[in-house]
Amino acid sequence: MKRNTLICTVGTSLFGNLSRLSEGKPDNPSNWRALRQAYDKNDWNALAGELLNAQPTERVCGAEINTIEEARKKKWLPLDTIFFLVSDTPEGENTGKVLQAYFTQRRDLSLRTVECRVIDKLQDKEPKDFKVHGLRNLVRRAGEYIQRVGGPEYVAIDATGGYKAQIAIAVLLGQALNIPVFYKHERFSEIIDFPPLPISFDYQILASNADLLTDFERGGAFSSSEIDPLDEKLRVLLTEVIIDGESVYELSPIGQIYVTGFRIRHPKPIHLVDAETPKPPTFRDDHYPKGFKAFVEKVCAENLWIRTANSIPYDKPKSIKGIGFSVKQDANEKLRLIGTFQDKDRFGARFWLHTTDESLAALTWAADVLNQKYRPSP
Repeated sequence: MKRNTLICTVGTSLFGNLSRLSEGKPDNPSNWRALRQAYDKNDWNALAGELLNAQPTERVCGAEINTIEEARKKKWLPLDTIFFLVSDTPEGENTGKVLQAYFTQRRDLSLRTVECRVIDKLQDKEPKDFKVHGLRNLVRRAGEYIQRVGGPEYVAIDATGGYKAQIAIAVLLGQALNIPVFYKHERFSEIIDFPPLPISFDYQILASNADLLTDFERGGAFSSSEIDPLDEKLRVLLTEVIIDGESVYELSPIGQIYVTGFRIRHPKPIHLVDAETPKPPTFRDDHYPKGFKAFVEKVCAENLWIRTANSIPYDKPKSIKGIGFSVKQDANEKLRLIGTFQDKDRFGARFWLHTTDESLAALTWAADVLNQKYRPSP
């Protein structure tokens, strides 16, 4: 098994270099006039063609071409796929177009796939959007590519290009998922490797707060009064701002790495198999919300790894907020996959889902999947 995929953050050093091309500079490439002309005309295909006539190690080619040229010489990285993640700006998008055209035409590399993705809200005009949404979207898109190619073991990350915060998040993502990351400063003569670190996350936080994290991951923002009491362990995954004297929380980029990391490491627990002899749900002789029994039966019927389900005696029904799933410990510290349901009259009830694997990893995965499937958007 070899790493053959490179996820590359992209900056605008290429365009910066091209904009500075002028008569009499000693480091000008031989075709500098043609490069500058194509750049000035915004002719990105012609520009890519002219870059092919320059040496890929020349500084004018920009950080991405320079680092990829060095990285491909590494024996552990036989490249056949490159994904470029570019900023949500005209310069970023156009740089991506040039890089995609350039590497598609690099016949000597024999690349199978070259793609470019604009990362929504990764821009510097709205700092809050950049901090919360842009960086989170960067993590989410990188995670999609990692899953698409088969997992972290097939991927390396080039974190040379882009905003400093963008580079830092790419490094953290690689370290969290055991993916090698490399970087090159413009004054360095070679790239630097960031080897994977033995980092592990406490996914008990995700298990206990799976329903709320689903809402955060979808872009929800909640005041302290809406999520009181707030799990203190969850707080480290959130961004807090004060609005009208009250704390309002959103998922932070680190929180997105946490959630994305779990989904990549646990695409499906191997022991969560279909139940051989599933049994119908059972319900106590209580008054239930409208549609409660039908919903529990639907969840059991559509997820074959559920063995059965049963209702739970009423406990603080007013605290139940809609449909959700999370992992809780009972009085004997046994883990339970608990579901909640609330009808239109805000009358709620809880139920316990019994699965074919009741390990923490399996129950956390199940809670996350069920929330994505059945929990309405906030």
